[in-house]
Amino acid sequence: MKNEKRDFSNSKIFIIGDVMLDKYYFGCVERISPEAPVPIVKIGKEESRLGGAANVANNIASLGGQPLLCGAIGYDFFGKEIEHMSKQKNIRTMFLKVPCPTITKARIIGGKQQIVRVDYADRTELKNNDQKMLREIVRSYLPDYDVLVISDYGKGLISEEFCTYLIRYAHKIGKKIIVDPKGNNWKKYSGADIVTPNVKELSDIIGYSVPNTDRAVEKAAREVLEANQLTSLLVTRSDKGMSLISDIPPIHIPTHSEEVFDVSGAGDTVVATLSLCLAAGYDMTTAMKTANIAAGIVVKKIGTATLTIEELTQN
Repeated sequence: MKNEKRDFSNSKIFIIGDVMLDKYYFGCVERISPEAPVPIVKIGKEESRLGGAANVANNIASLGGQPLLCGAIGYDFFGKEIEHMSKQKNIRTMFLKVPCPTITKARIIGGKQQIVRVDYADRTELKNNDQKMLREIVRSYLPDYDVLVISDYGKGLISEEFCTYLIRYAHKIGKKIIVDPKGNNWKKYSGADIVTPNVKELSDIIGYSVPNTDRAVEKAAREVLEANQLTSLLVTRSDKGMSLISDIPPIHIPTHSEEVFDVSGAGDTVVATLSLCLAAGYDMTTAMKTANIAAGIVVKKIGTATLTIEELTQN
């Protein structure tokens, strides 16, 4: 697949979910604080990056696709920052403004080591009028898109009722549905074409720690599929690659990366690349292999990262 020309310019992806801002403060550790046994980080650089559902949209835009990002942000500076960054990156947005803080995660990095993460917001509880508005946005715009991505970070937007509505409506108009899951209620994802947990999320939903082996992942995935009436699971397995468990024989693909610096956001890259491939008409095996290559590229980068179509083509 190396040097194979890929063109996602006609792939249109509708992303709905928990929109976040990721803040990074990079510096160096020179001494321990006299006030407490903690390192003092001298900050040299600050960065803001799109996170959560916005990172999925950013990956799609970076690979040349056409994303529409739908979610909730607050009436605050962080919300304005997300709007500004989305516009800069050519991401079309339909944001609902809510009286809650914009979900923001701030990470302090000393050298290549994350020292601490500070979260500015937790859950976004939507009122009935807000949910009604989101449904109207979905009905107005989803028919023009190829794939629906539900990016659930457990922050309140993707409630059981709303998620069920999204999947039913997408099926009704013939759209493929990919879900990046969170939490312990996966019955709300019933009817989705692909659900993309990592091994920890698979362990959380099944109730025991799943060893990261082909056989153990396959066994747990089949239990989850049956219990939640799901079609297929694409399990991302960090340094072990990924596995597709569905009604066909399981497919296990080894990792494409020899080095892993940071897995944060890699799941978003997998979802983004998978959705683009399916929208472009790739078969599932090819889409999975391409997503695996993309994940292998971003885990070599620190923090929430994206990749370009040139990087994907060269690997």
